[in-house]
Amino acid sequence: MPATNTPAKTPAVSIAITRAEGPVRLCRTRTFKTWKNAAAALLAAANTYPTTGGYDKHDLVVTFADGETYKGRLDCKANGEDCDPAKHINDALAFMSGNLCPTHWDADKYKAHIKENLGDAAEAMAFLATYQIG
Repeated sequence: MPATNTPAKTPAVSIAITRAEGPVRLCRTRTFKTWKNAAAALLAAANTYPTTGGYDKHDLVVTFADGETYKGRLDCKANGEDCDPAKHINDALAFMSGNLCPTHWDADKYKAHIKENLGDAAEAMAFLATYQIG
């Protein structure tokens, strides 16, 4: 049986994170070349996020080698939640594609949501198949 060649996924070349909430001196844009460095920087700042159950918003723009961009928002918490941009994107796209039902939804509600948003599901699946996230 011949080996099948799967095309390489397009890598990210820039991960820009703009802190939109928190101490003014920390509200700036930082750009990273790797997913690991972006997550490490967000985790390193966890002690500056609210400790009372809230979060600080961070705008996220990932640029891929072919010029495609992914834009989103991270809600970084002091416990480290939502501090990994790759996990955030993978989880969001898995939800949209029909592969990650939220724990607070039952299966029927999730199936109905996906059925109503088939275009979004197809787009999410295509994005996951094309782009290297993480």
